[in-house]
Amino acid sequence: MKRLKTISILAVAITVFAGCYATEPTTSDFMRMHAADEKAMSVEQKEIAKNWDKGLALKQSGQKLVKHGEELIKSGEQDIMTGKHEIEQGNVDILEGTRLSDESERIFHEKYPGLKLDIK
Repeated sequence: MKRLKTISILAVAITVFAGCYATEPTTSDFMRMHAADEKAMSVEQKEIAKNWDKGLALKQSGQKLVKHGEELIKSGEQDIMTGKHEIEQGNVDILEGTRLSDESERIFHEKYPGLKLDIK
C-alpha cells in the first residue's frame, strides 16, 4: 500500500514538472515577472529612502545636541572660573576684614583703655 502511494505521488510530481517545462513563458508572464521585480525594487528603494531620512534626522538632532553640550560646557567653565574668582576674592576680603577688625579693636583699647567692648 505504501509503495503504491509513493509511486502515485512520484507520477503526479513528474507530470507536473514535465508540464511546467513543456510550456514556454508568454509575454504576459514576462510582464508579470518584471512587475514583480519592479515592485520588490520599489519597496527596497522606499526602505532605503526611509533609512536615509532617519539618518539625516539623527545627524541633525545629534548636531544640535553637540552644540548645546558645548554651550553648556563653555557656560560651566565660565561658571567655574567665576566661582573660583569669587572664592579667591572672598578669602582676600575675610583676611582684610579680620585685619581691619583686629586693628580697630586694638586701637580702641589703646585710646579708651577703661571701656569694655563686650555686650553682656
